[in-house]
Amino acid sequence: MLYKKEKNFFLLHRESLLTTLVALACLGLFTFFPASGALQMITSGLIFFCVIPLLYLKFILHKDLHDFGFQVGDRKVGITFSLLYLASAFLICLLLFHYTAFAKGYYLPKAVSGNFGYFVFYELVLSGIFVALYEIFFRGFAMFSLAAKTGFYAIFYQFLLIFLFLWSTENLNWNSVPVLITAAFSGLTTYKSRSLIYSFVSSLFFLIILDTLAIKFAH
Repeated sequence: MLYKKEKNFFLLHRESLLTTLVALACLGLFTFFPASGALQMITSGLIFFCVIPLLYLKFILHKDLHDFGFQVGDRKVGITFSLLYLASAFLICLLLFHYTAFAKGYYLPKAVSGNFGYFVFYELVLSGIFVALYEIFFRGFAMFSLAAKTGFYAIFYQFLLIFLFLWSTENLNWNSVPVLITAAFSGLTTYKSRSLIYSFVSSLFFLIILDTLAIKFAH
């Protein structure tokens, strides 16, 4: 009887269980893959946070990628939640800078604060790539996969997933705070709009504002 229950549970949730294993495998491989330097990190991120999850969804599960945020979605909802996202995140930033040691603990490469050209490159290219990868993996792949079974709670689950990822890799520090902020607000924006576009733009804009404030408060 117990065997039948376990078998029925597996058959009922096999897609969710398999997707969870794929997500954990991608996180593990990204963590332990020997990559050093920005180019290797980007290449590793593209493979484990983008290529493998999308190939899995498209060719293993035969899913429509539109259901995982790869669409314009609801423009009105997306813009509304993006504005709420930015306003809330900006307020949190001000509180962090004024009432915590965030400004001292948050690290930016010296070249970013000393060279406007590199600042633009760093924000729009380097940060932009990793923002896109995190949106695709944590919001697009993980959250929408969970949403099929858990609905709105998928927002909290994807936040927990990224928190555990940072904790397990010993990256819970002041630099991880923006990642957690974007995880919370991006999850809500993406879930409501059904699109990755609005959360990506909002997250990138938020990081530009945050880093500008970090440079300002550091001087």
